[in-house]
Amino acid sequence: MKLIVVTPAGREKYLRLLSHYILESTNIHEWHLWDNCRNEADRAYLQRLAKKDPRFKIKNLPHADGGFNVIGDFYRFCDDPDAFYLRLDDDVIFVEDGFFPKFMARVMAERGSAIWYAPLIINNAICNSLIKHLSRVVIDGPLTCQAGCEYSWAHPAFPQALHPVFIEAVQANRIDDFRVPDREIRLSRFSINAIGFFGSDIVSLGEAFQPPPGEEEEWLSSTLPAKLDRPGKIFGDLIAAHFSFYPQERQLLRSNILEGYYKLAGLASPVYEKPAFRLREKLKSWSRGNRAAGPRYTISLPVNEGSPHQI
Repeated sequence: MKLIVVTPAGREKYLRLLSHYILESTNIHEWHLWDNCRNEADRAYLQRLAKKDPRFKIKNLPHADGGFNVIGDFYRFCDDPDAFYLRLDDDVIFVEDGFFPKFMARVMAERGSAIWYAPLIINNAICNSLIKHLSRVVIDGPLTCQAGCEYSWAHPAFPQALHPVFIEAVQANRIDDFRVPDREIRLSRFSINAIGFFGSDIVSLGEAFQPPPGEEEEWLSSTLPAKLDRPGKIFGDLIAAHFSFYPQERQLLRSNILEGYYKLAGLASPVYEKPAFRLREKLKSWSRGNRAAGPRYTISLPVNEGSPHQI
């Protein structure tokens, strides 16, 4: 079974990290870069990236403009029934050692049990809830088990607290503290930062698989599984990290979190412009006071590494 990674691309400051993990894996048959760039500088980087490895293929659509609504149209390129397609966002900025062969081993063993498969994703609202309640990591602060969690998705406060603790865990060889049992997802939207499908399912479903315009995430993670009566499945023992959702990105880029992930990968820090504070951000913060920053969180690894987090 061929593993083909597909990525709606691309922002250079994130793709440099993701490409590091793709390049070092011999288990990936191809990496399809779906050109959905927002500017020509990023598109030029995509072209340079494609020249690094013959496995890297750029896929183009004439109407791709950098928006979310067009991403679902790129699935027309997922047409090989002998492949497994793993869709990774361009800001997936960490995968654990041996991630790709381990993921494929799990997928092949579970084939037919679900319509989609995902790892446990750091900074994914549903996965955040699983980590809080099922892992050994101690999280103090509100979370909901919803893709658009009003706390952890809508504000930068949670990932600002979570990412440094995860980086600490990787550095200290304590990533196991984050692992959770596998869980099926039914009748619930799931943020598809990292999600995979068998090409045979995509081909056999044909037009029935294709997401309606602008509904890629809702359709693939929730509506299609409901129609087919086949759940999605999270592999809780395999971990990837996702940088940010759009309400979080500007604030996270003002921190040194991205640099921390580059350090984990043994790469030089990226050169990018830190986002300046916009007037409307200042006015929003002033008008809402402390509510604008979102809830406060305390997140830590367990003191006793061997004892489970109490539910």
